[in-house]
Amino acid sequence: MTLRQALERYGVALAVVLGLVVALIVLPGNTTTGPSQLGAAAGSGRSTGAGAAAGSGGAALGAAGSGTAGPGAGLSLNAGGGGGSTGSPGTPAGSTAGSTQAAPAGSAVTWGAGPHCRGDGRQMGVSYAMPPCVQWNSRDNGGATGQGVTRNKILVVRYIPQIDPGTRAILQSAQLSDPPATVSRAYQALTRYGNLHYETYGRQVVMVDFNASGPPTSDENSRADAIAIAGNIKPFAVIDGDPAQGAPLTFVRELALRDIPCFCSTSYPSDIYGAMPPIVFSPLPTLTEYAQNSAEYVCKHLAGHNVQYAGLGVTGPRKFGLVYVTGQNEVPYPELEEAKPLAEKYFGQCGIHFFKEIGYSYDPGRNQTDVTNLIAQLKAAGVTTVVPFWDPLYPILITQEATRQAFFPEWIITGTGLSDTTTAGRLYDQQQWRHAFGTSPLWITWATVSKSAGYREYHWARPQDPPGSEGVLINIYRSRIAELFTSIHMAGPVLDVATLSAGALAYPHTGGSPGRPLLYRTRQYPTAIKDFSEVYYDTNASGPDERGDNGRGMITRADGGRRYQIGQWYTGPPHVFQNAPAPITVTDDPPGGGDWPTDTNPGTYPAGQACLDCS
Repeated sequence: MTLRQALERYGVALAVVLGLVVALIVLPGNTTTGPSQLGAAAGSGRSTGAGAAAGSGGAALGAAGSGTAGPGAGLSLNAGGGGGSTGSPGTPAGSTAGSTQAAPAGSAVTWGAGPHCRGDGRQMGVSYAMPPCVQWNSRDNGGATGQGVTRNKILVVRYIPQIDPGTRAILQSAQLSDPPATVSRAYQALTRYGNLHYETYGRQVVMVDFNASGPPTSDENSRADAIAIAGNIKPFAVIDGDPAQGAPLTFVRELALRDIPCFCSTSYPSDIYGAMPPIVFSPLPTLTEYAQNSAEYVCKHLAGHNVQYAGLGVTGPRKFGLVYVTGQNEVPYPELEEAKPLAEKYFGQCGIHFFKEIGYSYDPGRNQTDVTNLIAQLKAAGVTTVVPFWDPLYPILITQEATRQAFFPEWIITGTGLSDTTTAGRLYDQQQWRHAFGTSPLWITWATVSKSAGYREYHWARPQDPPGSEGVLINIYRSRIAELFTSIHMAGPVLDVATLSAGALAYPHTGGSPGRPLLYRTRQYPTAIKDFSEVYYDTNASGPDERGDNGRGMITRADGGRRYQIGQWYTGPPHVFQNAPAPITVTDDPPGGGDWPTDTNPGTYPAGQACLDCS
């Protein structure tokens, strides 16, 4: 079956396939923060795709303070190169990450100490971004401190979406999904690893499955599921249960209204996070930060100059065009429509005016007509440089149609819609994508999957299993689980919604080097990654994509993968489509380091133990 036939036959289903290409986002193993982006939302109604953990990247623990203060107090970490300020004016990289109220007497902890510390002051584990190690100075965790929390258990719901058989068949045939039994086994293995490597203060995280009652495009079903989980199961938290389909925004909002943390959102605009309690977690930047970074990049490198990287027939002063997804089947989604005012605001700060702005609704029944008109309008307006905030599917059709109409503009990679990945790039028309460059929050990916954190953690928990049994998306499964355990670890012994939120925000600034994005959270920007790199698509390069499949065409990072925070982008011509300085595609040894060395034991614990402090 050809791609065109698959598009015509499966429509929305294939959008999920491409959303699953988040395998390429989290399958990079030098860090495990990672997956799906804005575009994944469009293919399924609201919010699709796996996220990734704040449990990746890495940095050395500086003078970690000790004492009885709550999470984050006295913690200081060095951003691992290329960091600069942490995003708050006047705050140097590696500064204290914040603190919460002092822990109650009898529940004190000492950060940067304890029996499970690595040499860098992090908790023992394979990820460089393990949280700071902690010594629990009392066996008293307060017992039932919150809903779903007892003295020896933390109840978490694994929310399993509906995925139609046709979609699952395509996913598995393309090696972009695993059978349900494999997914379930992976979650169990990674949860065991988490219980025995993160500090859960005498409690074992126990997951129970909840199957969605309807498709993710149904607000009614999503709302009913959240109400049923909150009222009947009463868990402490909810987690995405299969990256083939993430939890929709309606579901996330209903849980937040009921004070149930959800490790299941993906790159909403920052104002949507701000309107909810700070208990909704996502690893990738907010849509607001995507717009800010791409605008700063374009303003400093391209604005006011003639077009330089376009194809035949596209010359003269740059004229920018905006393309953005608005919803599905003519049903508008406000969280996606915000791309337009955000782009206008931030690109407008340096005087950029969009000569053409085109919003499209994902609609497989009429997509070819829409795509034909979209390209025709951009071409008629004289656009030389296209700035897209899109879904994973339409770029395939859009780039094919651009070539049919002999329209070869510059394509700005904003990082949305998986456009900053090699796997997705190889699906696009190569005559077009050779003119693609811009910004990405992702990192230099590994060359060997067995070096990835997810692979190593799975096989630590199930050493008897052969290679391959972990599943093709093991690092996506790992991502949310690591995010969950990191937040519990940082919350301290008295676990409730407030301490979990404070713990997540107190996670110290970590990373900042090519293989390790800078990670931390603020109330305004509660998602994890805070820096971007400069990327371009090299049609002449060959190598493995993010899943390890060899081929031609590679996303390439300029300047050895150097990363920039908002306000730090250099000024001058872009460093793209050239042999120097130091372009890089994939490596198991990125500048500044990757995950914890493969020959380092992540810890050995008794086989019958349920958690780090359980007997």
